[in-house]
Amino acid sequence: MKASMTWSPAAGLNVVSVERGGQAWTITLGSQQLSVCPGCGARSKSRHSTYWRTLRDLSAQGAPVVINARLGRWRCRNQLCDRRIFTERVPGLASPFARRTVRLAEIVRLIGYNAGGRPSERLMKRLGMPVSDTTILAGLRKYAGARSETGSLASSVRVAGVDDWAWRKGHKYGTIIVDLERRAVVDVLADRSAATMTNWFRDHPNVDVVSRDRAGLYAEAAREGAPQAKQVADRFHLMQNFRETVERQLGGYEAPIRDSRISGGGNQALPALPARSDRRSDAVARTRLIRRDRQAVRQQIFNEIRALFEGGNSIGEIARKLGLGRRRVERWVRRIDVPDHNTMASTPSSPAYFGVLLQRRWAEGITKVRHLFEEIRRRGYTGSFSHLARFLAPWRSGAPSLDDDEQEALAPVRVRTLDAMTGRAISPLTAAALCVKPRGQMTARQAASVDALKAGSAEFTTMRRLAMQFRGVLRSGTTERLDAWLTDARASGIYAMQRFAKTIRQDLEAVRNAVSEPWSNGQTEGQINKLKTLKRAMYGRAGVDLLRARMMPL
Repeated sequence: MKASMTWSPAAGLNVVSVERGGQAWTITLGSQQLSVCPGCGARSKSRHSTYWRTLRDLSAQGAPVVINARLGRWRCRNQLCDRRIFTERVPGLASPFARRTVRLAEIVRLIGYNAGGRPSERLMKRLGMPVSDTTILAGLRKYAGARSETGSLASSVRVAGVDDWAWRKGHKYGTIIVDLERRAVVDVLADRSAATMTNWFRDHPNVDVVSRDRAGLYAEAAREGAPQAKQVADRFHLMQNFRETVERQLGGYEAPIRDSRISGGGNQALPALPARSDRRSDAVARTRLIRRDRQAVRQQIFNEIRALFEGGNSIGEIARKLGLGRRRVERWVRRIDVPDHNTMASTPSSPAYFGVLLQRRWAEGITKVRHLFEEIRRRGYTGSFSHLARFLAPWRSGAPSLDDDEQEALAPVRVRTLDAMTGRAISPLTAAALCVKPRGQMTARQAASVDALKAGSAEFTTMRRLAMQFRGVLRSGTTERLDAWLTDARASGIYAMQRFAKTIRQDLEAVRNAVSEPWSNGQTEGQINKLKTLKRAMYGRAGVDLLRARMMPL
């Protein structure tokens, strides 16, 4: 067995001593080799002086290791070189001006890339290589910035996936760009604008394919910045847009009209409301009149919106003329009738959740609130006794009604399909999701709900047939079937399907490429999920440079 052996951390360096002092190891190195001028590359034999360079290295036995290297300063004898004196370089040990060895710097960068600042600081301290979180993140930013300047990864992008991500949802967005061939992030931009994306495309002329969602912003940027690139609409977003169209057709999600809209501004004078009274009959009559008048105002506003839209006015112009919100106008112009009020589904904390049971018990003669309260509480009721008492109070003056009012409406009530297992109405959101879902992926309960929806609505039957055909078109690889489907959708007589077909034709080339090309934005969506995770793990305080450093591959 050898009692000692020679070890050198880099070529030309010799170990002079190794000492354990306090809580750290100290390794002293000496250099005997001639050095090369970093400016002109000439080898120098003229030593000027020496200096000590201190470096941090990987830990030994859980304790920090400090390297003290005695290096030389040399004179450059090349008269054409701008340098006169230069310091000795040790590329195998550390980079110029670095305070850590190359291998320690790689470990710090790798742990910081995966764990972030504070977690990396705690881990490195436990491993015997203490580094502050600020130093870790600064080194990560510097490394990512150097890679971005070289442009080695982004310059070779041929198929780019583009999508937005939220700094703050609904307020501020950024953009992420992914190389779909290598499945790696190539850039993270701080904003979501056509100008920024146009400049990015112009700086990367090798892009041949751009996969995107159906947002017009990225389509415009690709047309201006990369006219040679083929744009591909994402198939998932196409199906998502179709589902949202079906949901809008099946039911409305509108906010109620404010009382201030109920006025005599229309052509017809509204009936006078009865004066306020303490008697319950007068209060009920007043409530009914207010509801009927609100419905009349909603119908009047809807008619005005439809008339202006069919007259060629844009959504923004309609919103300004009528003093309405733009989102309301966008939803209402897609409809052929006034949408129903959106009502929140009852929960076990509400007596209405047990309305059928309460109505049956009431008919059997059990009218004591205390008895009914005990019975529904055993069945999961989490509300209060007083809430139940208020719910049952109107029943004592007449027949039980779950609506607590007469059903007086100016338009026929939309019939809701009931779930066979729960007896509750199937919401438009659930119905739309079932409309686009293949039967082979459904559970038995979902299949029964689809059959019930088809039996109760010819409109749903037609939209489900178009949905299944559209899924087949996206997977067929032939664009001829897309043209036939668009013709069929326009001839369906359903306004939502006709409007969806119209929007498809506005972006027809990208949709055709979605059918014929294999690319999609699935990898981009996955990278956005990773970005969201990193952003939340850093408590939303990371800037775009740090997010880019942690998203781009090392």
